[in-house]
Parts: sequence; C-alpha cells; structure tokens
Amino acid sequence: MQAENFIILISLTILISYISSLVYSLTKVPDVIVLMGFGIFMGPVLGYADKIMFDEIAPLMSILALSIILFEAGINVDITLLLGSMGKALVLSTASIMGSILLIGFVTSYILVPGLPFLQGMLLGAMVGGTSTVAVYGILSGIGNLIPNLTSTRVLLTMESILSDPICIISSITIIKLIMQPTFTLRDTVKEITMVFLLSTALGLSVGVAWARILDRLRTRHYTYMITLAILLPLYLFSEDFIGEGGGAMTALMFGLAITNFRYIMEKFGRDEKVLIDKKRLREFHDEITFFIKSFFFVYIGVVVSLSVRYAIFGLILVILQVALRFGIVEVLSGQFGFTNEEKALSQVVYASGLPAFVMSQLPQIFDPEGIYFTSSSLYPDLTMPIVLGTIMFSGILGPKLAQRALMKGDDGEEEQPES
Repeated sequence: MQAENFIILISLTILISYISSLVYSLTKVPDVIVLMGFGIFMGPVLGYADKIMFDEIAPLMSILALSIILFEAGINVDITLLLGSMGKALVLSTASIMGSILLIGFVTSYILVPGLPFLQGMLLGAMVGGTSTVAVYGILSGIGNLIPNLTSTRVLLTMESILSDPICIISSITIIKLIMQPTFTLRDTVKEITMVFLLSTALGLSVGVAWARILDRLRTRHYTYMITLAILLPLYLFSEDFIGEGGGAMTALMFGLAITNFRYIMEKFGRDEKVLIDKKRLREFHDEITFFIKSFFFVYIGVVVSLSVRYAIFGLILVILQVALRFGIVEVLSGQFGFTNEEKALSQVVYASGLPAFVMSQLPQIFDPEGIYFTSSSLYPDLTMPIVLGTIMFSGILGPKLAQRALMKGDDGEEEQPES
C-alpha cells in the first residue's frame, strides 16, 4: 500500500468518524458500524487498503488501542465507583466467559463441526467469550447520546472488558496446554490469573503515584502529556512481557487511575499528600488521541475481514446463542448482586468481541505450527471474524434500542407501584 493511499485512508477515517458521530441523532447508526462498513468498502470491496499490511500491524493496533483507551478510562473514572463495580464486573466477566466456553464448545464440536474434539470447541468459546474494551468504549459512546448519565454502567462494562482480556487469554492458553500437555491442571490456571491481576494492579498504581508526583513538579512545563505517553506505552509492554498476557490492560488502567485519584490513594495509606495536576488539559488532549485510535481500530477490522457463506452462517448461529446466554446470565446475576435497572439493561446488550479475539484465534497456529494437535487451525480465525462482526453489530445497532425499551418499561413499572 502506497504512503499516499495510507494518508488518504487515515484522513477519511477521521472525517467519517466525526461526521457519523454528529449525525447519530438522525441516523441512529453508531459510528463503529459506519467505520467498519467503511473499512469493508475500502478493503475487501475496492481493494484500496492492503489487507496484508493491516494484518502485519495487528500487534501495533492491539498495543496502541488497549493502552491508550484503558489509560483514558483510568483518568476519567472515580476510584470509589471503580471499587464499587469491581465485584460485579468480575462475576459478570467470569460467568460470561465460562458459559461461552461450555456452550460454544458443545455446539461447535457436536453440531456445527462434527468430529472436532470438545476441548478444541471449548477453545473457540474461550477466544470469543470476553468483551473488547475498544468495542465496548465505542458502543457506549454512541449509547450515551440516547441514554444520559451512564457513569456507573460505563465503569462496570469497561471493567468487565478489562478483566475479560487476561481471563480469555489465559483460559485459551490453558485449553491449548490441556490439549497438548494433558498433565497441565486447572489449578495452575487460577493461580496464574490471580497473580496477573495482583501484580499488574500493583505495578500500575505504584508507577502512577510516582508519575503524579513528577507531573506535579513539571506542571508549569509544556509537553507533559507526551512524556506521559512515553511512560505509558513501555509500561504496558513491560507488564505484558514480565507479568503475563493481559496484565498490560490492568496496568494501563491503574496507571491512569493513580494519576487522577492520587489524594484518595494517599489517604488510604494514612498520608495527607496532594499534587497539582491539570486534569482538564490531560483529559482533553487524551480524548483527541483516543478518538483517532478508536476510529482507526474499527476501520482496521473492516479491512481485514474475510468471510465465507458457510462460516458466516455458523458465526450467526453462535452469536445468537451467545446473546441468549448473556441475557440469561445477566438476568440471574442482576438479582444476586444488586445491578441497577440501567446496569442490567445495558449489560444484557453490550457484549461485543474485538481485536483480542482475533489475536487469540492465531494461538493454535503459533503453539502448533506443524498441525500435529490442531489439524484445522484455520477454523479459529474463520469463525472468529463473523462472531466479532456479529456481536459488534448487535451491540451497536439493536443493543441501544433494546436497552432503551427495557429502561422505559422499568420506569413505567416503578411509576405504577402503589404507595404503601
């Protein structure tokens, strides 16, 4: 792909993303759907964007999208809201992923692809059972135009997507090890997931607190945001490489959280310490960066898409089953864990996969390049693509309407309650 074509693609992406967000109130079509459609048009349809080049930049897209968007989530969230949503998010994420592993494993192995070992069917469920932070962020941005005051729900669903990354990645690797090394145990998995969460949280908070003090000293200087990015990106990579897969997401979140919630954290350690940081300027500048990264991510998905009719039908069946499972899980958990009406309605419909699922779909080929254990490793990316597209389209198009209807019914029910 020539440099001129790439520059034009980037420019068009920014313009289309901005215009689609402006006209959302008229079209009711989320910008993520418009951007994916634009990517499909420029890639598979016209051949203007080079799919091979976009495949090669997948790791870069993953690092930039996850680190920058999770840092954005961290600097914009109140730590008390985060702590209040942590338990709900963990239960919701774990239940959804485990349910997906079992359901998709069974349907894929015994109905759609007869003869595929059950563990290999379960592996597909582990890959697509979680939610994508980037996709959830984009969808909630659109829903925010219809349903105001999404603060607590936004925190809950963002937290769920963050937690789902390491759970899905480690679950996928665990199933692969169970297939290739039958002596590997589930106890090792639980221990590994717990250590990744604890160590990545500690790393993000400690570096964030230290960096907040540095920003306080540099508050009269220019370019403090750019040097913050220069700390964020290597920190994300360090966490992924030395703590474990999925640790970078939690580290980026906690890094941002510590910077804007410095005083609260210090008070918990019994220290009355303050820092002066221009939070407004930090958030405004980061919003601009996040806007571009989010926009280009969804165009990227459209460019790399490759669908066959057979796998598109299989993917549609699995998406319908996943959505039905999600509705049931949220219905049960909402009563047990005190979900608000808004949290329940949106948790049922915002369930979108994304780039992490694409990355995980390559794991069988990476772990078993000779095809000794996985004789159909291409099955995973072929089925992952329609599932990702299907969940994003459901959450982006039907989701907001279903959530609005559910909330209106909930409000009517409350109004009809007789006075005691």
